[in-house]
Amino acid sequence: MAAVWIPCGSGFIQADVIRWTEGVWRKPRRNRGRAVNIGERIVVAEVIHDDGEWLDLLVRDCTVTRETHGLRHMMLAKNTEVRRKRHTVEKGKPERLLWSDETARALLVSRCLAGDRSSDSEGAST
Repeated sequence: MAAVWIPCGSGFIQADVIRWTEGVWRKPRRNRGRAVNIGERIVVAEVIHDDGEWLDLLVRDCTVTRETHGLRHMMLAKNTEVRRKRHTVEKGKPERLLWSDETARALLVSRCLAGDRSSDSEGAST
């Protein structure tokens, strides 16, 4: 059975496995220098925690898609935790892996949204 990936934009939640493309940058050699883009990689990771602005992710796979200037850049090791801004992942055209039981995911999403609405109404009344 082949893995099925669907475009999700910003519609991913905790426990989803997502993949996106991100640029790899070399740090500047001098304090005033500019960072240099040395390539691109596709990262596959599981969302461990999502606080709205930041994502904690567990790397499942990493593949280099483009290298410039013949410079080798570090791959992200499997089973390591990384932290990315949600906006950064969203810019990389994220896709999510379909769950074996999408109805369970839909139930999870509805509970999360119901929790967000109740906290919004509590904040408005105080």
